[in-house]
Amino acid sequence: MKRTIIFSVLTLALMMICQSAFAFDYYVNGIYYRKVTQQLPGGGCGETILIVVNDDYENTYSGDIVIPESETINGESYRVTYIGSEAFYGCINLTSVTLPNTIVNIGFHSFAGCPLLEYIEIPAGMKQINSNAFSDCDELDYIFIHDTEPFFLWDDAFADINDHVHIVVPCNCIEAFEAAEEWQGILLYDDCGHVGIEETERVTLNVYPNPASETLTIEADGPVTIFDALGCAVKTLFVNRKETVVLESLSSGIYFVKAGDVVRKIIVE
Repeated sequence: MKRTIIFSVLTLALMMICQSAFAFDYYVNGIYYRKVTQQLPGGGCGETILIVVNDDYENTYSGDIVIPESETINGESYRVTYIGSEAFYGCINLTSVTLPNTIVNIGFHSFAGCPLLEYIEIPAGMKQINSNAFSDCDELDYIFIHDTEPFFLWDDAFADINDHVHIVVPCNCIEAFEAAEEWQGILLYDDCGHVGIEETERVTLNVYPNPASETLTIEADGPVTIFDALGCAVKTLFVNRKETVVLESLSSGIYFVKAGDVVRKIIVE
């Protein structure tokens, strides 16, 4: 509790900003933003950033939303670093949100009440996720976390979803997350097939055709990652028994498909 209070005070200090009386300042490429200048703890002004917000109403966004790392407004470039509280609240037609690596904070109820949202990837560098960020997301199956070390969670950050959402951390990182105070009691998975708190069944994985050209069929049950020949992840997805992947974004070459501790080599033509 003490750590939560201290962290909250620090967060508020960082967010003591000058802002307009309106919820948003700019509408750029389908995204509403508030421009804020952070006040440094010792006084003075820090970086001016953009926070993703809505247009003062629920159900602002729909379909597939891609948030950029930065936007240029009136000739000035600003990083997009915060998802504001209730930014995507009640967006009943929202199907996916792609977050950039610049995002460090996900606000209160930011994705609450999005019934079509099935998965979301949390980029590395996240600092905190606030209360009820994903509450009432009935179809949310997976939250993929790309940080290898735990970041701060408010006590009920995953309220009412941990019973049906697979929260996946990087391979062999479960112990580090479970040792952190804020993450204790949360059922976690990692992308090499380990499950925290309880045991998991051995993963099965089938991929075809091989070689593949336009599409690849993957038979598995859970998170699957496709790596290129250099070991870089090029796609992460959740497979419920069978999934067909379109390969148009992949260049020809050798790739590896990984589910749990099982790896299959494929050739894309």
